[in-house]
Amino acid sequence: MATGALLQTKDVNLRDVLGNGKQYEVPPFQRDYSWTEEHWEELWLDLVELRNETSRPHYMGALVLQALPQADEYRIIDGQQRLCTLSLLVIAALRCLRELIDAKVEAENNQRRADNLRSVFLGAEHPVTLLTSPKLKLNSANHRFYEGTLLAMQQPVSVRSLPPAEKLLWQGVKFFQDKLKELFVAKPDGAGLSRFVYELVGSKLLFIQILVQDELSAYTVFETLNARGMELTSADLLKNYLFSIVHPTGDGSLRSAQSSWQEISENIPAKEIPEFLRHHLNSRMPNIRKERVYKTMRTEITTPRAAFDWLGQLKESAVVVGALEDETAPLWEEDELREARPYVQHLLLYRVTQYRPLALAGWRKLPRKELPILLRYCDVIAFRYSVIAQRNANRLEDFYNKIAVQLEKGEITKLEQVRDQLQTMLVPDDEFRDLFAKRTISADGQQKKLVRYILCALEKQEHNHDIDFATTSATIEHILPKNPDGEWDRWFPRDQQERFVERLGNYLLLESKPNNRLAGNKALPSKLKVYADSQYPSTRDFSATEWTAAAIEARQQKMARLATAIWKL
Repeated sequence: MATGALLQTKDVNLRDVLGNGKQYEVPPFQRDYSWTEEHWEELWLDLVELRNETSRPHYMGALVLQALPQADEYRIIDGQQRLCTLSLLVIAALRCLRELIDAKVEAENNQRRADNLRSVFLGAEHPVTLLTSPKLKLNSANHRFYEGTLLAMQQPVSVRSLPPAEKLLWQGVKFFQDKLKELFVAKPDGAGLSRFVYELVGSKLLFIQILVQDELSAYTVFETLNARGMELTSADLLKNYLFSIVHPTGDGSLRSAQSSWQEISENIPAKEIPEFLRHHLNSRMPNIRKERVYKTMRTEITTPRAAFDWLGQLKESAVVVGALEDETAPLWEEDELREARPYVQHLLLYRVTQYRPLALAGWRKLPRKELPILLRYCDVIAFRYSVIAQRNANRLEDFYNKIAVQLEKGEITKLEQVRDQLQTMLVPDDEFRDLFAKRTISADGQQKKLVRYILCALEKQEHNHDIDFATTSATIEHILPKNPDGEWDRWFPRDQQERFVERLGNYLLLESKPNNRLAGNKALPSKLKVYADSQYPSTRDFSATEWTAAAIEARQQKMARLATAIWKL
């Protein structure tokens, strides 16, 4: 993209954008209005925060505009959803002022306030028709309703019959109207409402305005900002924000910050940095949703000193999280941490990450030698809660976060206290045993390694035969085959075979050659002869005169009793 194609790049607020007679049009081919309550709620929370901290601005992202031949007219290439939503908020404020006027509350002053807000943010009223000539022109599907109903302060004849995009526009106005009424109408305050819109919404919400000269340049910028249709991640935003904070202190500071970020990136893949940032935050403060990671860190980081402090914290956390992603990482070669390796391996196998804020807090606040024990606790909790009970992961994440914050604040200081807290989240023995006895896990694809791990752990518990599930050549034998021959029908009706073939009680460890060539889909007597020569005690000792659904359940109940003794705090 040629730099000459850019007319201007600068920070602007909403009054800058909509003031001085400027007009904006949404190209007719752009999508309809699509923001929903989730987006409105997020914006409202930001505004409430700004109201309490009026000294800081809030960035709304890039606003890409193409200058049109007519003076002070622009085409919106990127940013229509945000500008439209802010216009809906202003319309909602005017409706609230109308309620105050109708109630005879400072009627004259509130009418003047409404007129001024309309003029600044929405457009001037025609002196004859009293219709507003809008500063913002939406696409053809949205504009008639926006101008003819919303700007005219009218009520839709039938909300239910509105097309989807028009219904969203109306719901957006009602959402903000309800929020503003709570603040400024319940306790009448027309001046406060006007101040909220004019000073806070109008001046504290900042855009990075990119003004381009032609359509080709406009969409080159748009594609750069939204490569492959993806918006900037919290990691991208944070990195750029950190650099902008330290840059005024000199090029050396900027290079140092860039070097620190590079160290973080060497430990954490780029696509995983947003989740890493969330886990880092949640190891220190009450649970932060992924949508608020960047905003939270912006609130925390306001000076170069704070930026470098956070970069130092992130570098340390990145080393730990990077090692939690790799059981072979050098960190686990340290004498005090060697015993952590198998628990890291197991947690990766379970594909869980909810425990990481607690692990980070433990790294900072507990003696280093206790980290392997903490990870063992997390291993047991995850196996019982996630692998076997398959419970809601969000609840477990909130639980880990609570303990992490207690460690961070010094409310708990010892590993025993952490264990006591974790005990309350552990699936109880009786319940775990019952759930394990009924668990079905496929032995195909990514789950195959999990099944092998469980069988190896049971083998060690029952026979003290230690097998490395990650390196063993053992295959998983289905006693009732996945594709049984006709002899199996006398023990297993066809409609039961599919239900029981992937039960844990139907699995054995078996050497690959006998499994593939000798056991296969054969009848039970033929399989028993193969099992008798196996090196694995549980397989070698296996015997049954018949193999039925009841036999699988009985064997799995025995496995469940062993499992309860293995996975315990």
